Amino acid sequence: MRGTAAGRAGTDTEPGGGHGTVRKRGARAGRARRLHTPRTLTTLAVLWTCFAVVQRILSGRWWVMLVPDLVPPLAFLLVPVLLIVWAGVAGLRRRGRGAAEGTGVRESGTAAGTAGDSAVSADGGRAAVRVAEPDTGRASGPSGHPVPRPARHRAVLLLVCCLALVSASVSWSRNGVRLTALTHHVSSTAGDLRIVSWNTTWWGQDVDTDRFWQTLRAQRADVYLLQEYLHGIDYRQENLRPVDDLARIHREFPGYHVVTRGELITLSRFPVIGSKLVGTGQSVADRPDAPWLEVYRAVKTLRVDIRVHGRSLSLYNVHIPVQIDPGPQLISPGVFGMLRDRQRTRTAQFRGLNAELREQRAKGAAALVAGDFNSSPAMGEMQELRSTMRDAADSGTDLYPHSWNELVTVLGLWRLDWAFSTGPVTVDSYRFDDMNRLSDHRAQVMEVSL
Repeated sequence: MRGTAAGRAGTDTEPGGGHGTVRKRGARAGRARRLHTPRTLTTLAVLWTCFAVVQRILSGRWWVMLVPDLVPPLAFLLVPVLLIVWAGVAGLRRRGRGAAEGTGVRESGTAAGTAGDSAVSADGGRAAVRVAEPDTGRASGPSGHPVPRPARHRAVLLLVCCLALVSASVSWSRNGVRLTALTHHVSSTAGDLRIVSWNTTWWGQDVDTDRFWQTLRAQRADVYLLQEYLHGIDYRQENLRPVDDLARIHREFPGYHVVTRGELITLSRFPVIGSKLVGTGQSVADRPDAPWLEVYRAVKTLRVDIRVHGRSLSLYNVHIPVQIDPGPQLISPGVFGMLRDRQRTRTAQFRGLNAELREQRAKGAAALVAGDFNSSPAMGEMQELRSTMRDAADSGTDLYPHSWNELVTVLGLWRLDWAFSTGPVTVDSYRFDDMNRLSDHRAQVMEVSL
């Protein structure tokens, strides 16, 4: 009878037995789950760091990057933070499981010793206990599998944190966050002039006309730098057409000087002492009879010089073409050609503008550049402007300034509208104003002193 009972007991604990198999399968599944989190974290951290480095090197230089450049700039900060938090939580959970498994191992060992002693006594002293396993330096769980070394997992989680910090530092200037907003105090004194820059979205063709003009007047700006002074929405540009609203403009803004070419229009309460087409716009500068569509495509920067209390100020009204045409080409084989064309067009516009501004900086001239650049902080095309000129957002109080999309709040993650200054120009205050949902862009409003 004792032999039969011992046989049954041995069957219950053998690897081929039902309960033993279930326990082993459960242990393997638990171990796989424990290993899954570190592997996933490491993979994500490596992939994101590679993306951040490649994006930093190639953005603005290779047309393929126009697609990944669409990522919200804030992601360059949030993703590393989430990786670090995830690694921290995984480390705490693993520490808790390790403590629980250690307690289970001790309890299992105690129970096994007691059962072994009983079996020896019941069997008349004949050995019925397995030989103890040699000490490998690693604790064993109830299933007999060694518990993963805590040091190895700590090293993996530490690696994840290091990669997250590397990616965050590589792309820090591209995450759109302005820490200066935490310490900047807006000046209580008014500047020499108030400037408003705004992409009007097809000159208000799809909104109430009176509300459009009321909103413009309510800004009470000394200078307006306005884009999209045109009608007709067609991404292939065949149906675009000029607007002639000069009579209404003079009624709404009596005494203002108006300069316009193509889709750009500048209104100034101060006297205009000169104007110039910049970059590719030079191709139509001496051709007043050039076809309007050709002018529209060439003129993306309009310089207007004004006289403010005896001092001159050069104002640059800018509208860089959008990086991706949202038309039907997105789902056609022509999408790659479209991206290459957009890259060439944008590069030509940025080169012309940067060359002009280099001359202005060399002369120490007072200049202010503002408009819709269709470029976020993440995009390499903005690098020269941001590194050689003063960003007006440094004079604002927005920790994460954004200007697009006003019509879809959940998409308000991008700053596409910018303002920069150089020379004896001080931006005393800067902010983005909602424009009563008349456009998908918010307006840039700034007080400027000379």
